[in-house]
Amino acid sequence: MRRLGLILSTAVMLVGTTGALAADLTIWWTKGTTEVEDNTLKDIVARWEKETGKTAELSFYATGDTEAKVLTALKAGSPPDLTFDFGFDLAYTPTWAFEDQLADLTSVIEPVKAEFQQGALDSVYLLNGATGQRAYYAAPWVQMTPHVHYWKDMLETAGFGEADLPKDWQPFWDFWCDAVAPALRDKGERVYGIGQGSSTTSNDPYLIMHIYLNAFGAQVVAPDGTLQISQPETREKVIAALNSYVKPIKAGCVPPDAVNWGGADDNTSFLNRKNLVAMNPTLSIPLSQKADNPDVYANALRTVPWPNGADGAPTPTIISVKQILSFKASPNPDNAKSFLALLLKPETIGPMLQANGGRWVPVMPKLLADPFYSQSTDPHVAAMYKQFTESATTPLPHTYNRLYAKVMQEQLWQKAMGRIVIDGWETDKAVDELAERMTALLAE
Repeated sequence: MRRLGLILSTAVMLVGTTGALAADLTIWWTKGTTEVEDNTLKDIVARWEKETGKTAELSFYATGDTEAKVLTALKAGSPPDLTFDFGFDLAYTPTWAFEDQLADLTSVIEPVKAEFQQGALDSVYLLNGATGQRAYYAAPWVQMTPHVHYWKDMLETAGFGEADLPKDWQPFWDFWCDAVAPALRDKGERVYGIGQGSSTTSNDPYLIMHIYLNAFGAQVVAPDGTLQISQPETREKVIAALNSYVKPIKAGCVPPDAVNWGGADDNTSFLNRKNLVAMNPTLSIPLSQKADNPDVYANALRTVPWPNGADGAPTPTIISVKQILSFKASPNPDNAKSFLALLLKPETIGPMLQANGGRWVPVMPKLLADPFYSQSTDPHVAAMYKQFTESATTPLPHTYNRLYAKVMQEQLWQKAMGRIVIDGWETDKAVDELAERMTALLAE
């Protein structure tokens, strides 16, 4: 059997900072939420080894650790051949492309270009500041958007049913804080209404805040890349969106430790039934219960669309296309492209995503049209499919202006939340500070 150099790591890195260059291909990948998810990638790496006769070293790291390791390796001039992390597209990919640090993957993308959604292609067709030209500087792999989950059994224990859920924005959130949570506390339950994180150590509040902005029609960056947050109409909408976000936090409807949540702490809090509602960018919360607690998965947990926006219309969903990167300084560029060519085949990635239980949404229309998604009787996969196909979709602002990625790097939205809920600032003052820093960042 050919060697497959699998190195599993969580918080402790089991390989050196510079990576192990003895293998023909080095891959640094953020660990999935289930063993099945990781094993599907291992199987594809093993298949590549068998087909090419070469060796690969696949290393898994915890959420956030992959990003930190890659940043260190780039400074040392020794990045891996391929890497994946949930935060790359949000904070780094546009900047690295502009700085001429990413490998041009056009030769990999072009043969399968027709398989992808146009939005997925647009997200990786990036400007290189050194050449002044655009090219495909990342491989679109999957897409995600935040979902709303709640405990159906706890809702019923409180004396309510699914038909009681309000459809409109603020009434939906107030319902959990003003009706459901108090009813459960009257029965002796120690529970909060909403798991609303605001920590700078987690990316989830950044993503969820942009759904709130959509709900209030606050477009902070125009499609032409112009920053609009200081325009009076946009500013008022941003203030309204932030007020809505922090309302349950200020009202004591959110677990107090949510201001310090990092990584998967929001998942843990919800699964421990500390709060009734959670918002999460993938289906990782329900899928964590599917194997060991199938009744909980099918009957106690629910995934639902976001409530209608402030104007009464369906809230547009934010799409974040997750990307696989290779670098100009990567030691084995041809092998990296060879592996990507295998991974991005519909017949490879399709079964891989289905084996993951539908946690990720395909970026290939043919795969999304598969009955696994389009005719699913699984309550969570069906809800995800409905959200992606029946709601308008919008990209994150860095799609329009690459410098907006710095807003994510500095966690400016979470800092504004902190100003309000920790420092006691008025929302308009926090928004003006946010706008001032955004303006400086996008002018660099």
